[in-house]
Amino acid sequence: MKDPESEAAHVRRAIDREVELVLSAVNLVASGGAPSAMVAGLRLTDAVVEIVRPIAIDRGVVLEPLWSADEDTADVRVYREVPAR
Repeated sequence: MKDPESEAAHVRRAIDREVELVLSAVNLVASGGAPSAMVAGLRLTDAVVEIVRPIAIDRGVVLEPLWSADEDTADVRVYREVPAR
């Protein structure tokens, strides 16, 4: 039997890792270091995007989840917001 606290801690660490990866991509694109970036193979995409999206919006960056066919994982494309004309 798995310990629920241990399992919750494992999920929290996984979310923290994936958030760190996506934030790094947001910072790269927002700083002008790259026009876009892709973070591939995320398993907790919904939670990660919910956490990171407000920061990305504030920095003028868009997060676009691209789900796999089985919807178990997703890649997240990060790119600069195109100003309205």
